[in-house]
Amino acid sequence: MISPSRTLLALLTEHRPAPEERVRVDGWRPAQPLPVGSPFRVLSWNLQFCGSREHHFFYDGGQACHVPAGDVAGTLAGVAGLLEAQAPDLCLLQEIDRDADRTGRRDQLPVLVDGAAAAASATATYHRSAYVPKPAHQPLGRVDLQLGLLSRAPLTGVVRHQLALKRSPRVVQAFDLKRCLLTGAVALADGRALHVAVTHLSAFSYGDGTLDRQVRALEAWMASRPAGTPWVLGGDLNLLPPSDHGGRLSAEGDLYADDPNPMERLLPRFHEVFGADRQLARESRTYLPFGAKEPDRKIDYLFVGGPIEVRAARVVPELDLSDHLPLVADLVVPA
Repeated sequence: MISPSRTLLALLTEHRPAPEERVRVDGWRPAQPLPVGSPFRVLSWNLQFCGSREHHFFYDGGQACHVPAGDVAGTLAGVAGLLEAQAPDLCLLQEIDRDADRTGRRDQLPVLVDGAAAAASATATYHRSAYVPKPAHQPLGRVDLQLGLLSRAPLTGVVRHQLALKRSPRVVQAFDLKRCLLTGAVALADGRALHVAVTHLSAFSYGDGTLDRQVRALEAWMASRPAGTPWVLGGDLNLLPPSDHGGRLSAEGDLYADDPNPMERLLPRFHEVFGADRQLARESRTYLPFGAKEPDRKIDYLFVGGPIEVRAARVVPELDLSDHLPLVADLVVPA
């Protein structure tokens, strides 16, 4: 049942981030710079707030809003186990719940840090409210959803960049997600830095121009990297590759109504780890609809630029932890 008093409190305490904000880096264990001339591993993954695959959530057409504590704990442990098994040097994570009613007010970050054996982490909120009064049958309540950079190497200069908001009434925006780009620099063994960025672009904008404005911000960041500087940008962009189309999907095709597709601003101009020839391949698909046995589309990307080589890239076939599959790449910055 919706609480008018808590709704008013949420409006009065609305999260209003600045266009740019410096972000604190937390140290967890001794750090070593990333190697130069030999591979290191990057993993990008939308965790679906560790809500488990057992629940059909309201935003996907179901009824579920809050997740039993046991399901959260089991999923979080499974995610941490996958991070441990993949052993990434750098994690670009989306949808980390840190103080949300739907997942029992549990801070998921420490478990993820331990699973990844990360030495440093930095996070940025992109959905925070004291109380979200929707859906009406079971309000979300308190939310605190974050992006995360987890690194085994020293991490510095982290900044949160606010992205364009959906074209919604102002009162709706007060309770809605405020998407952002989180950037930083990871130390390399020769004294240089790998510039890194993680993001999660808007869903359910239905071609209102929001995604185009957000993609332009990513384009600007990638294009402005200094010459000779290696960089990586990854995340859930909620967009199909160019030449793909929503009409082939059995459902949810109307989510990809932007015309032209904003991804045309990024591909093929910038290099995605699967290359131009594998964007439509089945093995590059990353999104798993509720109840599906295999992913049916690619909406997660990992871009690289500057002096950097892609030695291998793959989607990890983990179907039981999130509605997105992890994207992993082995990269080399030449000496």
